[in-house]
Amino acid sequence: MDERIVTRKATKEPVAAPVLLAASEAPAIRTEALHFATDGPEEFWDLTEFVRDVVARSKVSHGQITVYTPHTTTSIVINESETGFLNDFRKVIAGMVPVDTYYEHDDHELRTENLQEDEYVNGHAHCRQLLVGQTSVTVPIVDGEVILGQWQRVLFVELDQARKRRVFFHAQGI
Repeated sequence: MDERIVTRKATKEPVAAPVLLAASEAPAIRTEALHFATDGPEEFWDLTEFVRDVVARSKVSHGQITVYTPHTTTSIVINESETGFLNDFRKVIAGMVPVDTYYEHDDHELRTENLQEDEYVNGHAHCRQLLVGQTSVTVPIVDGEVILGQWQRVLFVELDQARKRRVFFHAQGI
């Protein structure tokens, strides 16, 4: 390899061990949780291989797998994992929903709902989540394989700040 060429990669891959939450053989169902910590905003974590591993462990031949994040400032999306695109996305979302502007969500003189003692200033992250995507995606499983397009990857998107996060994987079928 030419030493001048630097491999760029805009995604991270979790290295944590999954936690089995539930499993059955008939019907084939498996639910696992993945716990990890993000390092900062606008991070993309590629969960595709983990999704495939959960499906293999589930022994689902025909069915579906749902990938779900229970956090309101993260998203699960299916898109290309290409560094240039992901960097472009970071610029676009920063321009559309800047961090350094007023958000009523962050105004604790005005806000009275869902407050906690160590409340983050993250109105921008909540707005970004609504624009970016959803809290879950469901992908078909056919003949034991996850059906994704050639360049499609299942990505977890951190839209807030470095935090402890969880993602749930639920495979079901026959």
